[in-house]
Amino acid sequence: MEYQIPCECGVVTDVSEGAAGARLPCVCGRTIVVPSLRDLRRQAGLPELLPSPEMAVEALLLAGRLPEENHCVLCGIATVDSVYCHTECERAYTHDGRPPWWVWLLAFLSFGWIGAAVVASSPRQETEWGKDRIFDLPLRICAACRGQLTNAEAVKEALWRVPWYRRLLKKYPNAKVSLLAP
Repeated sequence: MEYQIPCECGVVTDVSEGAAGARLPCVCGRTIVVPSLRDLRRQAGLPELLPSPEMAVEALLLAGRLPEENHCVLCGIATVDSVYCHTECERAYTHDGRPPWWVWLLAFLSFGWIGAAVVASSPRQETEWGKDRIFDLPLRICAACRGQLTNAEAVKEALWRVPWYRRLLKKYPNAKVSLLAP
C-alpha cells in the first residue's frame, strides 16, 4: 500500500510500508522523515495491526506479567492467587524418514533381498511439519473460585475470559488445556 507523506515545502511523496521509519530526500533538498508503520496506518485511517496471539502471549510470559493483573477472572474480586493452565495449541509432526512397511514388502517381493537392501540403504531425511506451540498460561483465580476448574472445559472457559488468551484459543480452537498442579 502507498502512503502520502508531505514535506514542509508542500510536495507530497508517495512511500510504501517498507519505507516506514526511513529518511528520504525531497525534491526541495530537505529530508522527509517517514513515520513508523503504526503511525502511517493511523494517518491513513487503517486499523492497527495486532501481533499474532502466540507472539503476544510469549511476550507476556517473558515479561512475567499476567493479562489480568490483580482480579479473579471468574468473580472479579482482588486477589494475588493464580493458577497455571497447560495449553497445548499445536504439536510439530516429525517423520523419521523410514519408508513404510509396504515399501519393504514390495521391494522384497519384487527383487528379493537385493530390493530390501536397496530400501535399507536409501538415504533418510527427517522432516518436521508445524511447530510446538505449548504454553503454561498464568490465570488469576481466587481460592474460592479455584474449585470451579474441575475439567478441561471449565479451564478453557476461564481462559476465554482473558482477551489475549481468547485470541489464542480462537486461532487454535482444538487446543488441549489442563490445570497444572500447584
